[in-house]
Amino acid sequence: MFTKEELTPHALELFERVKAALPPEIGERLRSNRQFVTHGSYRTLYLFDVWDCNQTDILNRQHFKYCLGYDRRPGSTRDGYFHLWLNRIRIYREREAIVATLDRKLPKLVPKGFFWNPCDRAFDIKFEFDYPNNLAQLPDLLLPRYVSLIKAVHPVLLPIIDQFTTALEPGERRAVVAKRGRLPFTLPGVHDRQRVREYTRSIPPSWRPIILEQHGYRCANPKCRADLRKVQHHIDHVIPFSKGGTTTLDNLQPLCGPCNLAKGNRQ
Repeated sequence: MFTKEELTPHALELFERVKAALPPEIGERLRSNRQFVTHGSYRTLYLFDVWDCNQTDILNRQHFKYCLGYDRRPGSTRDGYFHLWLNRIRIYREREAIVATLDRKLPKLVPKGFFWNPCDRAFDIKFEFDYPNNLAQLPDLLLPRYVSLIKAVHPVLLPIIDQFTTALEPGERRAVVAKRGRLPFTLPGVHDRQRVREYTRSIPPSWRPIILEQHGYRCANPKCRADLRKVQHHIDHVIPFSKGGTTTLDNLQPLCGPCNLAKGNRQ
């Protein structure tokens, strides 16, 4: 697994090359993160975002962007993706008109090698790949994809972005949300509850007796093997959640209290 520090310089190099390869009227408007960041909800994901410098909080850059992702979940089919992510819910003026425009135009602009993956929450045009073992190869690998996607769709986004030159007024976001009510939510491409569970730290109570029985009610530390029917115990991620471990039965183990505290976030 790569760290954010290892990934960042190659993403920054890629971004500079992308800007140079785009028409100036697009490239000069783009900005990026200074480094990879951890996803706010899914701690197994690192993100490197690109957005238009003219965006206001009406089209917030965290939800209206191009995004390079690194998925640290063990066993993931592909650990990398690059996509256009436009959150259709977090548009705070002219939402219905903008959504209708994007819904009509974006499917016709999907570049070769990408797939159209919309959901009720967002528009998503995505390309999946495997990170090379030699990260120095990353810019060459992704440069054509970056350029093709941004060059195809950004001309459609420009007039939408440029119609909002002033930020939200105080209380405007709350008023918009209150007026529209609760909107539906599903993750794109993830409709299985168990798959969603993998992204969350919490462990279903019904799993505890299964995990204990699998380990004979003994502490999983081979140097301890305390009887967990007689002492306090914890259910622990074998590969720590903070380091990309998933919440799945094969990545959980029972530990006595002292062993769990001693293990911390180590494997």
